[in-house]
Amino acid sequence: MAREVVDVKERDVRMPIRRSTRIEQAELEAEEEWDETTTPRLGRRESEPHSHQVSYLFDVLSTNFPNDRTLWDLHHYFWLDGEEIDLQFDISYFRNFQIPYTLSSYRASEHGNRVPTMVVNVLSRSTFYKDIGITVDRCYRLGIPVYVVFNPYLVHIRDYRAPFLRVYYRAESDRNFYSIKELRTVSFREDGTVDPARVIDVGSIIPFKLGIQQFPQKHQQDLPQYRLVLFNPTTLEVLKTTAEQERQRAEQERQRAEEALKKLKELEEKLKKIEAERGDID
Repeated sequence: MAREVVDVKERDVRMPIRRSTRIEQAELEAEEEWDETTTPRLGRRESEPHSHQVSYLFDVLSTNFPNDRTLWDLHHYFWLDGEEIDLQFDISYFRNFQIPYTLSSYRASEHGNRVPTMVVNVLSRSTFYKDIGITVDRCYRLGIPVYVVFNPYLVHIRDYRAPFLRVYYRAESDRNFYSIKELRTVSFREDGTVDPARVIDVGSIIPFKLGIQQFPQKHQQDLPQYRLVLFNPTTLEVLKTTAEQERQRAEQERQRAEEALKKLKELEEKLKKIEAERGDID
């Protein structure tokens, strides 16, 4: 399927989650020599695009949803099938939930076995097999409503080459499977406006929509890089970081000051005109 005609795609045949991961695991071990006892690198940041994306999402979510809790670069421990498992997410977002202190890791058993509302993994060379494979199964079985994978720049993995955004979500109409939506192009038209047909919407599960924006800076001299962005669900405005909101407020203050100065000058001109007219009468 040609990339230029692929926007948001929802699978008609929904993927069953309770399936064998033997083949996926075999590929994983062949490619990465990974197994359950391997200790993953905390944070898993393998490039500047990876780091920028994780930091950006943490900032946007924390800034725009202060009543929710966003974690980044942590190990997450859950009980599944009678054993504690360790999942690593770049971002985990808990809606309507607060933890009033910082964490070294997230242990669900210490928080009422609560699972995140949404988790995000940014694909990297050493983790994409696991992120696309066994982690999907485990997120579904744990009851995580939304699992997101995003590729910011990698081109060596043909099936998932950038730009690539896939969202697995538990639709209200069918909770026995994860529904899947994909985006393989940027969410903006040539004039910079948002194209609603290129935005992923999973309903009221999360208070935003998801899309892709091309990053102005290249990676490794010639590779295009992309950014996963979040949209206001009503206006489709890109949600801003703390710094972007501060710049916006500063610009609004500047505009208000200029408008006030303009009105003051207009008033001074009117007063001068009135005084001049009085002088002519006298």
